[in-house]
Amino acid sequence: MKVPAAKPFFSEEDIRSILSEIGTSLRTGTLTLGPNVKKFEDMFAEYTGVKHAVAVNSGTASLEIPLRYFDVKDMEVIVPTNTFVASANTVYFAGGKPVLADIREDTLCLDPEDMKRRITSKTKGVIVVHLAGLIPPQMKEIREICNDKNLFLIEDAAQAHGASMDGKKAGSLSDAGSFSFFPTKPMTTGEGGMVTTDNSNLDKFARSLRHHGIEGRDNYPRFGYNWRMSDINAIIGIHQLQHLDAFVKERNEIAKKYSKLLSRIKSARVIQVPPNIVHSYYKFAVILPFETANLQRALKEKYEIETSFLYYPPVHLQPIYQTHFGYKAGMLPVSEDVLKRMICLPIFIGITDEQINYVVESLEKEMPV
Repeated sequence: MKVPAAKPFFSEEDIRSILSEIGTSLRTGTLTLGPNVKKFEDMFAEYTGVKHAVAVNSGTASLEIPLRYFDVKDMEVIVPTNTFVASANTVYFAGGKPVLADIREDTLCLDPEDMKRRITSKTKGVIVVHLAGLIPPQMKEIREICNDKNLFLIEDAAQAHGASMDGKKAGSLSDAGSFSFFPTKPMTTGEGGMVTTDNSNLDKFARSLRHHGIEGRDNYPRFGYNWRMSDINAIIGIHQLQHLDAFVKERNEIAKKYSKLLSRIKSARVIQVPPNIVHSYYKFAVILPFETANLQRALKEKYEIETSFLYYPPVHLQPIYQTHFGYKAGMLPVSEDVLKRMICLPIFIGITDEQINYVVESLEKEMPV
């Protein structure tokens, strides 16, 4: 039985509707920054509970835009080391220095205590990552620290579409939210991203920067980029967003099934989610008492089950960060220990109970005696 780690989901009805609407877009020639982009932005802003949502062509662009707005040039921005490398890279691309911080073992998310230790006179802001779709339970503490120190706070919500805390959606809990719509995410546009904010000036800046720095017509007061989202991507996003709550609900049901089955494995630990948080379960992480690289290899080779890390090696152990910023092994010990001991089990809309049982049974067979 083949079990992929992740895959997008489209019903046959949605596929027919999407293809029909793409056909209309092709016939009218409105292929970029057209009515579907605006519709998608308006829907996403309303869903997230913010005043503004700006569609762009990648999650990376949706991070770099607010970093450029907050002007991090020659300043420092704190980023958890447990994230995709783009989260830290965007700080560098925006002219700043990424300062990597450690995580909490119980959440795999940014540790506010370690974050505080890394604040200096050059710190301009913080990127908090909702890892695997979990808004850190310490989010309020992180926000308060940023407020006290006059630091901006950006949510890297690339994996947290539909997640919430105290009824407020990811992307509405900070100065700016950043989303990715890569195919494996809880919802997708194929490729694309979204900036969310209540800041009208940031909204205006983002719309300018994504279109070569334009303001008005043929007026370019700043350098910008081609970070536009196409209408075709927006059409896909509109249909996916309409099902997002149902997707998140199903992902939570899958997580419950995994958690129940994994209770048979005494050494396996899953992330506990407080009752005031809705997890989007982009990934389902399991922490074990041993390094999992060989286990993951065995699951793929013997059982055709795809699994993953989230993330190992962490950013500070990536070659470019060691050579460019001087990071070394031993500097962020919690991440270095726990991340090589975790495994992400397959989770996607449409995974069957038979597949879930097969994954856990195969995992049990490969556990060391």
